[in-house]
Amino acid sequence: YKDNTDENNTSNNNIIKRAFENLRKLTKGQLDHQDVINISNKDPERFYKFFWFNPKIKPEDEDSDYKVLENHFDLGFCGVKIHSGIHLINIPRDIIKLVSFMQDYDKKFPLFVHFTPKFSAFGGISSKDIAKLAKNYPNLRIIIGHAALAMEFAIDLGLSLKQYKNVFFETSCSIPYGILSLIKMVGHKRILFGTDSPVTNPIKLEIDKILCLPITDDQKRDVFFNNIDSIIRN
Repeated sequence: YKDNTDENNTSNNNIIKRAFENLRKLTKGQLDHQDVINISNKDPERFYKFFWFNPKIKPEDEDSDYKVLENHFDLGFCGVKIHSGIHLINIPRDIIKLVSFMQDYDKKFPLFVHFTPKFSAFGGISSKDIAKLAKNYPNLRIIIGHAALAMEFAIDLGLSLKQYKNVFFETSCSIPYGILSLIKMVGHKRILFGTDSPVTNPIKLEIDKILCLPITDDQKRDVFFNNIDSIIRN
């Protein structure tokens, strides 16, 4: 009998690393957002545009990349998303200029952070990193994506970030009890419904996660609509 566990783990790690390398090749520089504009134009009162920004920029490209972001703000984009995994972002170090740029343009613009915890192919970011960002920029509205991806994940975020009222928690790809735990820790007003559809789960599944929670109908309405509305419109 030959135990191939270590060999298999190494192979799996290499596959994961190659996958992230391929993803990063797709997102060198800034992505074209015309599809986002087209969708928003179909119903501007329902669709609000966020720009997926890569803050890991070569010095010679910095001015042009931030000009692209500014141009999209001028077109009505009202927030920014960053992906900590694909772009291997260190928070807050790698986004200081981005946050300052956003706040100079409009202090109300939220920053959506795809939260990638530590795993074999990436050092990851932690709740302490988000806490440092929230403390350094108390006027920055921070949205943590996939905030209840796992039970321990949700508990760590809730306990570490409860005191920072400028941090909000998005529900896509989350487990229902993790969402409920966050509600108990930080209050339902800081929970934002999300779907990540069509990339991951069907929309109905994401909706059902909120509908099944033992909270009031008014609280569910806040999670579904009112909480994000107050961030975007106010």
